[in-house]
Amino acid sequence: MRAALLPLCLLLAPALASAQEQERPTKSVPALAKAPKLDGAFKDFASSLTIRPPASVDASASFTARVAWRKETLYVGLEATDDQLVAGDIVTLTLFFPGAGPTATGNSFRFAFDGKRASPKESGTSTFAQEQVEVAVQRDEGKLNLEIALPVGAFPRFPSTDPLVLDLCINYEDQDSVGQKGPPVSNCKDGGMLGEALRLPDEFRKGLKLKPPEDVLALERVRGGWLGWGVLHYPTWVEAQEPLTSASLPTLVSNEAVEPEKVDVNVPDSLILPDGRTLLTVVSGKNPYAIEGKCDADMELRLGLFLVMGKGGKTAQRALEWPAASCALGRALSVSMDEEGALSIGYSNGTTINFAWSGDHFERTEIGKR
Repeated sequence: MRAALLPLCLLLAPALASAQEQERPTKSVPALAKAPKLDGAFKDFASSLTIRPPASVDASASFTARVAWRKETLYVGLEATDDQLVAGDIVTLTLFFPGAGPTATGNSFRFAFDGKRASPKESGTSTFAQEQVEVAVQRDEGKLNLEIALPVGAFPRFPSTDPLVLDLCINYEDQDSVGQKGPPVSNCKDGGMLGEALRLPDEFRKGLKLKPPEDVLALERVRGGWLGWGVLHYPTWVEAQEPLTSASLPTLVSNEAVEPEKVDVNVPDSLILPDGRTLLTVVSGKNPYAIEGKCDADMELRLGLFLVMGKGGKTAQRALEWPAASCALGRALSVSMDEEGALSIGYSNGTTINFAWSGDHFERTEIGKR
């Protein structure tokens, strides 16, 4: 019933994206017989795919990249040549899976002759993802070798069932002298690879041994576990390394999680269903009432209710996502559930929203407490 309320464009987006990725020409990333030793020498990149930027008469730098995979890791060996190799010469490597859903973005990582640099803030690449990346460097005058290991923890969201088609963009930012930059050298344009995209085999994903629900379109490794994403910009499924609690779940689900009492919303840590199962709550987003006496209509706090699943309590799926505070509704002053599982959320503007339990999620209804 919830899907029927979604805009048609959102319902069609995953199917259209999947069709486009199937039609797009791709090259398969080969597998390595054993994991390479990260030393910058490329001797163990025997089975690899080669990437080069288009030739340019204006550029004073160029590169050749080798790409392969082994178990849960993508390996990239980059050999760059530059007439003046300086500290300001930056290599930016970006991974993006176009079939990961309409709200998915890529991850970017930066390197230089001294190794790994911090990712640009505007890239949105998490600290956790940056920590996963390893690199070995060799340099000799105008030659720079980077041997990079990108484990799945460094990946952005990737498709849970659709082909693992990815854009691997390498951008070499050449600084010829202080304050002067040469033309950038890249194998991509407008965020996509020139020519054929890359494709990882299904064996890469099967090796992760994840079993998300059917409505999960994309997967993402985060600190402490895994997230499953649907069409909208909110996780639908969580698998943690440890049993989920009201303290651990928010840190997994959102990097904008907030403590309810600190934003003046009255949301309990958990709710118990009539059958004894537990719902954990997460409040996240930006407080529209951050400035006293004002409300910013561009900001909103969201309430997520997650049903804890399995014997070990390490997995959960989203049962509801709804405003916790907005200019239209005000702040949530009460979140309560009766003995039949009917949920009511009361807001400071006087509105009460009611929901009925439907087996594994809540459905909005006008029947219930007022």
